[in-house]
Amino acid sequence: MNTKEYIESGVLDLYVSGLLSIEEMRDVEMKSCQNADIKTELVSLQSAMERFAFKYAVSPRPEVKEKVMKAIQVKSETAKIVSLSDKTTEKQLPSSEDKVKDIHSLKPVMLQLLIAACVVLLAIMSGIAFYFSNQFNQSQEQVAQLEEQQSGISRQVDNLQLALNQNVEKVQLLTDANTVRVTMKGTDKSPASIALIYWNSESKVVYLDIKALPPAAADKQYQLWFIDPKAGPVSAGVFDVKTGEIMKMINAPAAAAFAVTLEPRGGSINPTMDQMYVMGTVNS
Repeated sequence: MNTKEYIESGVLDLYVSGLLSIEEMRDVEMKSCQNADIKTELVSLQSAMERFAFKYAVSPRPEVKEKVMKAIQVKSETAKIVSLSDKTTEKQLPSSEDKVKDIHSLKPVMLQLLIAACVVLLAIMSGIAFYFSNQFNQSQEQVAQLEEQQSGISRQVDNLQLALNQNVEKVQLLTDANTVRVTMKGTDKSPASIALIYWNSESKVVYLDIKALPPAAADKQYQLWFIDPKAGPVSAGVFDVKTGEIMKMINAPAAAAFAVTLEPRGGSINPTMDQMYVMGTVNS
């Protein structure tokens, strides 16, 4: 356990609260002598405890004060009688039995004071222990919240970085002289449909921009195809309608035309020709 972990473990809080065993207290004292950071933290906690004790100190009840003053007065009078023993006669001195009674009369008062002091001390120690325990729990909760916030911020940064990279790629693609824009117009199946293809003949990157396509059923999905001059129709990926968003599709090594068909969700191996919605040829 390193110094930071040792300080955050709470053992120093328990030490200043007096809740450790003798062996554990000796161990804390030894470590504080060997490590300046631990000693600094220990002194800080002890100072905090003193401030707490003074702040929440409980004043004794008035009747307790009265009993103490009476006990002091009786003790003072007894001392005077003893000091005048050489100047008075034996008849004037109180008997041994009376002295014993006076001494015994002090015991209940002293016992009450001792009990009261113990109760006050116990209350203070309990309050200190509760205070530091509560502080420790709050610190742990704050650490957990900060870690969660940091994780959320990291995810947001990653998403923003991904979006930024995609936007940079889109700009590069649209401004590249090797990028071809293909307009896919609606077929007899859907005359009002229209979509654009941005295909770079050098990088082979394909982006799809949906301008108008009817919504697909839950069990259906649109599929983009590029027509390879040698291999024929090749899938460039499936997609859901996202009007106004330029989507990156599967690269097309060679393309003479592009088309979109409506297929079962997940796509098909071959295009369903009677479900073709838009089509456009390269350089048309």
